[in-house]
Amino acid sequence: MSDHIKKKIGLFSVVSISVSGIIGSGWLFTAYIGAKEAGSGVFISWFIVLIFFILMALVLSEIVSMFPIRGLIGRLGVLSHNRFFGAIFAFAIWLELVGSMPGEAQASVQYLASLSPSISHHLMNGDTLSLTGLFVTFLFLVFYWVVNIFGIKFFAKVNNTITVLKLVVPLVTAFVILYFSFNPVNFTAFKDEIMPYGINSVFMAITTAGMIYVFNGFQLCTSFASEIKNPFKTIPLGMIISIILCFFIYILLQVSFMGALNQHELAAKGWHVLNFDSPFVQLASLLGLNLMAIIIYAGAVAAPTGTGITFVGSASRILYGMSKEKQMPHQFSKLDPKLNFSKSAMVFNFAVTLVFLALFHSWSVLILFITDLIVLMYMVVPVSLIGLRNGNPDLKRHFTLPFAKPICYLLFIVQAMFFAYVGAHDMFYLSIALTVFMIVFIFINIPKHGKYGLKEITFVSSPFIIYLWVMALIIFIGPKEFGGISIINTAAMFISITIVSIICLYYITRKTFITKCQIMREHDNVKVDLYNSN
Repeated sequence: MSDHIKKKIGLFSVVSISVSGIIGSGWLFTAYIGAKEAGSGVFISWFIVLIFFILMALVLSEIVSMFPIRGLIGRLGVLSHNRFFGAIFAFAIWLELVGSMPGEAQASVQYLASLSPSISHHLMNGDTLSLTGLFVTFLFLVFYWVVNIFGIKFFAKVNNTITVLKLVVPLVTAFVILYFSFNPVNFTAFKDEIMPYGINSVFMAITTAGMIYVFNGFQLCTSFASEIKNPFKTIPLGMIISIILCFFIYILLQVSFMGALNQHELAAKGWHVLNFDSPFVQLASLLGLNLMAIIIYAGAVAAPTGTGITFVGSASRILYGMSKEKQMPHQFSKLDPKLNFSKSAMVFNFAVTLVFLALFHSWSVLILFITDLIVLMYMVVPVSLIGLRNGNPDLKRHFTLPFAKPICYLLFIVQAMFFAYVGAHDMFYLSIALTVFMIVFIFINIPKHGKYGLKEITFVSSPFIIYLWVMALIIFIGPKEFGGISIINTAAMFISITIVSIICLYYITRKTFITKCQIMREHDNVKVDLYNSN
C-alpha cells in the first residue's frame, strides 16, 4: 500500500468528522430554545430537519460520486455552471464555516461562565462576552488551529477521540436526567396541546433554535473527499450514519429536557416563559445532580471544541477549492507538501475569524446570522445536481439518485420557504449584501480575462440575485409575523414563494443556460485534472 493511500482516512473518521460538526455547541442550547419556541411541536421540527438533511445527503452523494475533490461543497456551483454563477454560494459556504468557529468557542465560554458568579463576572458582560471572555474565546480558537496544522492524520486522531467524548456526554446527560426526573404529562401540559403555538412555531423553531445550524455539519466530510479512502462509498455512508445517529441524540436531549421541567409551571405559564442561560447545567442543578453538572461542563468544552477543529479543516479546504476555481487568490491553493494544506489559507481564515469575533459577542446573535448563510448556501446543492444532469449527462457516476429532479425541486422550495422565517428585514439585508458583493467580485475579475465581457458575466450572475430580491419583496408584502406589511396572507405568500422558486430553478438549470455558463468556464481554463484525488 502506498504512502499516499496510508495517509487517507476511513469510514470511522468520516463519521467522526460529520458527527463532530453536528454535535457541537448546538446540543447545549437547541433543546431549550426549541421547547421555548414551539413546545412539543418541536419534535415535528426535528423530524422535518431529519428528512431534509437525509435528502440533501443523497443529492450530495451523487455529486461526490463524480467529483471526490478537496473543498467540494464550495465548488458545486462552479462544477455545474461557472465561477461567476457559483461565487455567491461559495462565499456563503466559506463565511458560514469561518463565522461558526467563534460561535463554537463562545458557547464553551458562555457555559463555563456559569461555574460561579465570580467567573461569570469576569467572562460575561450581561448576555455578551467581556474583554476577558473574548480573550478566552481567542485561546480556544488558537487551539482549533494548532490541531489542524499537524496534518490530516493527527487531526483525525484528535477529532476521533473528542467525538467519542462528544457522544458520551450528551447521551449520559439525557439518560441521567430521564432517570431522575421525567414527567410525561409535560408534553401536553400547556393547553393540552402538542402544538400550543401553532404550525408556524414548528417552522420557526427550525431556524431560531439553530437546528439548521446544528445539522449543517453533516457535509463537512465532503471537504476532505480527496483525503478519504474509497470516497464514492465512504462519504455517502458516513453522512447518512452521522445524520441518523445525531438525530436520535438530539431527540433524547429534547425529551429529557422537556420531561424534567416543572409540570405545574408549564401548565400555568406555558413554554415561552422558560429562561435559562446554561440550560442543562441549570436543570441538573435544580434536580440536585451536581456531579452531572460537572460532566456537562466537560461536554460544554469538548463538543464545541471538536466542532471548531473540524470547521477549521473544512474552511481551509473550501478556500483551497475557491482558489482553484479562480474565485480567490491563487496562493490559497498552494499546499504544504508535508502537511497537505495551504498555510496562507489557514492564516487568512484565522484573520477573518477574528473579525467575526470582534463583531459578534453573543452565541445566539451569531447563530441567527450564520443560519441565514446556511439557508442560502444549501440552495446550490439541488441546483448543482440538476445542472450536472442537464449539462453533463455522460459524466461517470458511481451513484445515481432515483427521482433526483423531483427531490431537488422539493429541497429548493423548502429552502426558499425557510427565507420567510429569516424575516423581511434580514432578507433585505442579505439581498443588499450579496448584490454589493457580486458587483465588486465581477468588476475585480473582468480585467483578468479577454474571452468574455460584462454582458456575459451579468447574464449568468444576475438570475439568482434577482430571485433573492423577489423573495425579499414577497416576504415584505406578506404577514406581519414574518416582518411584512400584510398585503397578502400566509397562504398567498408561500404559494408565491413556491411558484417563483420553481421558475427560478427551471431557468438556471435548463440546458441552454448551463451551456452558456460552461462555455465561459472553458475559457477560464480550469483544467479537468484538478478533479482527482490530490
